[in-house]
Amino acid sequence: MRSANFIDPGQIEMRDDASAPTPAAGEVIVAVQSCGICGSDLHMYRNNSSRDVLVRATPEGYEIPGHEFAGCISAIGDGVSGWAVGDRVVGVTGQGGGMADFVAVPDNPFQLVAMPDGVSFQEAATTEPLADGLQMVRKAAAEPGENVLVFGVGIIGLGVIQAYRAAGAELGALIAVDVHDARLEKALAVGATHAVNARDGDLVAQIQAITGVENDWRGTSANIQVVIDCAGYIKHMPGPPPLETALQLVACENGRIVCFGAYEDKMLIDMMPLIRKQPVIMGSNGYAAEDLTHALQLMRDGSVDRLGLISHSFPLEQIDAAFATQATPQAVKVMIDIRCAVDRPRR
Repeated sequence: MRSANFIDPGQIEMRDDASAPTPAAGEVIVAVQSCGICGSDLHMYRNNSSRDVLVRATPEGYEIPGHEFAGCISAIGDGVSGWAVGDRVVGVTGQGGGMADFVAVPDNPFQLVAMPDGVSFQEAATTEPLADGLQMVRKAAAEPGENVLVFGVGIIGLGVIQAYRAAGAELGALIAVDVHDARLEKALAVGATHAVNARDGDLVAQIQAITGVENDWRGTSANIQVVIDCAGYIKHMPGPPPLETALQLVACENGRIVCFGAYEDKMLIDMMPLIRKQPVIMGSNGYAAEDLTHALQLMRDGSVDRLGLISHSFPLEQIDAAFATQATPQAVKVMIDIRCAVDRPRR
């Protein structure tokens, strides 16, 4: 079968001689139609971050990324019921494999879910990132009138904004922060009230100009009750990590910071605002099973536009160009379009 093969940072290729998987008990084989390049895939592409959990090895030693994809079931393993060959599904794998003709997926509600009619394969391949956003919104529990700031508006952060708008949340300001204008423009298009480029001067001052300044014995902050950090820590980016800025910005009372973005390395940050302001810092890893279904329902109902977030599409044969493009400022979401097939895996 055809598959991607991640070699080293900055090096990825397509192979056409990989062994196709066969379903183990409790698994199905999905013939992949579309697979997205995730932010974590991009971290790995830059510097090998989390490679051990982002690729699936073939018997030939090829390492296949891709954990968010959609396609058709092409084979069913022992003990699996309720599915048929040809069913249209979203798959999520814990260790890559989706950037290939075929991938094995465990049959459980966290990793395999049916696609509703009217949702395209490209849209459906963005289900997992939207489900991540739905969980972050739930964890943050923003109250009516509260101001929310989203750090990093790639596909995940944009999904957070879409989730808030689809839920009809009566927020105050919903502020998007990024360093790429293309993503900030998209954030405004999907519902952010303000877009701030962190390269345009003092970020704390820019946010305070929007929300006002809080200044008391606990320190100086913006009137931001919720910060959702989808950026994490990118080693080559100048300035303090977003978590440090979040601690500076978050309100002096009842502040919440949700951390989702990956950390490429250890980092040094000033933690004193954590002591003075006593915000709650919580991690968010993935989603609840029902978030996958909810995400697909939002797409089916037209409550969110996921196709509009796909900035580029490449065939599997151009996997190297796809990853290089995802690393550019112009890219929002890059999709690998493979194909849909309902035949059984071939060798």
